[in-house]
Amino acid sequence: MELISVGKISGTHHLMGTVKVSSNFEDLSVIVGSKVIIKNTSGMSRILTVTNIKKISPKRLAFDFEEITNKTEGTALSGYSIYVRKDILGLEEDEYYASDIIGMMAVTVEGEELGEITDLMETAGHDIYIIGKGKEEIMVPSVDEFVKDIDFEKRVVTFDLIEGMRP
Repeated sequence: MELISVGKISGTHHLMGTVKVSSNFEDLSVIVGSKVIIKNTSGMSRILTVTNIKKISPKRLAFDFEEITNKTEGTALSGYSIYVRKDILGLEEDEYYASDIIGMMAVTVEGEELGEITDLMETAGHDIYIIGKGKEEIMVPSVDEFVKDIDFEKRVVTFDLIEGMRP
């Protein structure tokens, strides 16, 4: 069972325990009625049932959980990430979200390590992977010309870079 992070709880929205969630997903209505796993950075986790999702702004949602009934309980979830099973989102086995790539190692077709993929920049045409940090960042468009292989088991993405892409 593969889990995908769909957002992070940033606080409460109302007195009834509704929580605010930051998410890059356009439509999460498919998970209403489903069980989700929430985890924090110290490893604590819970299973909750999503009863309602409302859009607050383009990247902010309001989630209601069956098990959370007041503001105090909702506040305690701040900082937790929300995970759902990949099959609930309707993805096929060979499909993935671009955000699944973050944290993977980037290498060239020659086998040279470029660093970790640290971020994803969304543009109108295509996503751009950010490899490394600070002054040593490499930005690579997520197109077949540059992305040659994605190995989810080894957590490695192979890129074919052209001159001028390296810092």
